Amino acid sequence: MSDWQNLSEQLRKMGVKFGIQEDTSRRPKALPIESIINCDETYTPNGPILSVKKRYSLDYTHGDCNLRPSASFARLLQWAKISDNESISINNFVFLDAETTGLSGGTGTIIFLLGLAKYVDDHFLLEQFFLRNPSEEQAFLVAISKFCAEMKVVVTYNGKAFDVPILNTRHILQRIPSPFFDVYHIDLLTISRQLWKLRLEQCRLSNIEQSILHFHREGDEVPGYLAPEFYKEYLKTGDALPLKGVFYHNQEDVVSLAALFNHIANIFEYPLDKTFTYSHDSYSLGKVFEHLDETEIAHFLYVQSRDFEENQNLRIRSLLQQAMLFKRQHAIDQAVLLWNEALNLKSITAMEELSKYYEHKTKNLGAALELTNQAMKQLQEDNKSDTRIYVAFEKRQIRLIKKIDKRT
Repeated sequence: MSDWQNLSEQLRKMGVKFGIQEDTSRRPKALPIESIINCDETYTPNGPILSVKKRYSLDYTHGDCNLRPSASFARLLQWAKISDNESISINNFVFLDAETTGLSGGTGTIIFLLGLAKYVDDHFLLEQFFLRNPSEEQAFLVAISKFCAEMKVVVTYNGKAFDVPILNTRHILQRIPSPFFDVYHIDLLTISRQLWKLRLEQCRLSNIEQSILHFHREGDEVPGYLAPEFYKEYLKTGDALPLKGVFYHNQEDVVSLAALFNHIANIFEYPLDKTFTYSHDSYSLGKVFEHLDETEIAHFLYVQSRDFEENQNLRIRSLLQQAMLFKRQHAIDQAVLLWNEALNLKSITAMEELSKYYEHKTKNLGAALELTNQAMKQLQEDNKSDTRIYVAFEKRQIRLIKKIDKRT
């Protein structure tokens, strides 16, 4: 043993501590979760679990929306490809949002806080299930299954890619049947992107809340990306104080899901009654109704989107989208009218469609060649002469010249 080791051992026996020592006497007393959140302990066959219950009146307003389902959700179910909608009532929906120990998923990620909500009689019931420690996970999952006993449809925001796969994985690892395997799923992120991505830079739930629901959060909001670190610190220290904001964040996420669900259902049910502030919204809704094969409504919304003068690019997109709808309906004369309107706005796609129309329908090869040349000139001016579409026009130009030469 070296002299330094001998000295260290003697000093240690004398009570001398090495390195920087934390003064635990000054550390604030750890606050248990029960002192931070008004929660109840529920007993399951697999042990106890903590949960927080909150009941909302159906007249509760969340931004510009309330929680009372004021419209049929049949079209929203149709959009989600849910066929047996007659057997589904509003009481069969469960709104879900999870807070996890990581944002990448995988078998090592667990859910420590799950917000679930459903309509019960004359109110909206929100319950947040909390995992005090990983040893309670079986009880946690069993309590969740009990809450979801009447569930036929789960509603999430990006839950298809994140929340529900993690839930299913945790059920499998704990050998407990998952209630989420055999139910329908409506992911509101998908429909929100279809409706508002042209107007909003991002379709995060926080953006949708502010721009669509006109809801602004108050209180001790904690961003979702901080929740994993706060929970890990709680497991380490037992201090639940930082988790108060995580509970609030999760609560508002779930309520926003229900408000957004009702808002979209209302838009779907009464699309012709809406007064749109933005042309993007009317155009995007038209595309959704075209996808639903409700073409009369789609035509109306496309025309309405062109009542706005602020966006020429969107006007062109609307003209082309409606023209293609007419084309699929074999109403080619109406399509030609819209292509010509888009042609006046220098649309390359309109030039292409009209060129094909004159070549194959009316056999006016001269008009087809003129439009082809116009498109190629426009692409050259836009420095796009090396693109695929330019090459396609070159081939069309060669073909048309050969056809014209044969005629002469």
